[in-house]
Amino acid sequence: MNTTKPYFRHFFLSIFILGIPLISCNNKDKDPSSKETSNLVKNAKTAVKEASEMKDNIQLLREKEHLTKDEWESWMPKTLLDLPINSSQINFMPGLGSCGATYKIGNKSIRVMVIDGAGEKGASGVGPYRMSSKINYDEKGSWGTTKTKTINGLKVKESDLKDDTYNLSLFYGDRFAVDIKTNEVAHDELQQILTELDLERLAKQ
Repeated sequence: MNTTKPYFRHFFLSIFILGIPLISCNNKDKDPSSKETSNLVKNAKTAVKEASEMKDNIQLLREKEHLTKDEWESWMPKTLLDLPINSSQINFMPGLGSCGATYKIGNKSIRVMVIDGAGEKGASGVGPYRMSSKINYDEKGSWGTTKTKTINGLKVKESDLKDDTYNLSLFYGDRFAVDIKTNEVAHDELQQILTELDLERLAKQ
């Protein structure tokens, strides 16, 4: 069974839709919107390239073994922003490498969840993060804001939920889906959290 197909349907549907104006345009020199047509072609080519890269990445991850409990524990920080671990779970779903930990003192807390994309279940599990990493967010509503940011050189989806809560998510090293939720943590401390997580060391496990 090929589980990669659902992740590519939106790409190929987009390519089909984007291609419709091109069929009816035999001579773009006569088309006043030739610049728009050129952009559509560029976007379609980009979609094709991203779909191909995604397929290759999924296949590569399927052939890997997810991290063991010992490897997760070797990486997991004992503290974040001087907050100690309050609880943790490792590889709690059969066939899926994952690690979750909560760091807390009083109301100040940091919750970290990481999914290893290795293996059949992992490759599927990190799919939404892989796709999200291709999007540039800039949204605002009564709930707060969501924007694409660069923190420590990493492309991050950052949500400010206005209730003293931040959510960060990213796809790291073409393998790991990372979620971070904070409470009563200052915005300028988010960078330090990513520094202390040391995802580069995780990827070397």
